[in-house]
Amino acid sequence: MTTKEREKILAQVAEQVSLWNEFRTDDFQDRVVRLIHSARENWRVKGGELPRIGADPSFDALVGIADVADSSPITVRDACAAALREADAA
Repeated sequence: MTTKEREKILAQVAEQVSLWNEFRTDDFQDRVVRLIHSARENWRVKGGELPRIGADPSFDALVGIADVADSSPITVRDACAAALREADAA
């Protein structure tokens, strides 16, 4: 998977989570975590390893969204905005 493809996936995930964040349902956190776990498979390298935290800023931004899924809507919004900025930077 190329960096461009990963950045596109990161942007799509951030946009989806942002939308869900606006209209939170009871299963919001579960939906976000499932989406992130599915998307992170695109960051696996040969041998099946995921990047370690700090090694790939786009992966860090992706995981950062999942890390704050149980936080306030403002915190989730900020994590999604940071992920979109990272996707645009590439």
